[in-house]
Amino acid sequence: MSVLGADVARQCIEIGALDEILVYITPVLLGDGVRLFDRPGGSLVRLEVLEAENLSIRSRIVY
Repeated sequence: MSVLGADVARQCIEIGALDEILVYITPVLLGDGVRLFDRPGGSLVRLEVLEAENLSIRSRIVY
């Protein structure tokens, strides 16, 4: 399943619907947005890094 958007992804994480999370980090200033793992008062989500790769303009992390 592909999930796009921090809010939907966070909801899927909370109910345990995802068994792998692939995150691309690109250094671009976009302004405001919803943080992927930020939920004040929510349950703590422990992630294990399975793979990490630094590319020329972005990073790829698999949890």
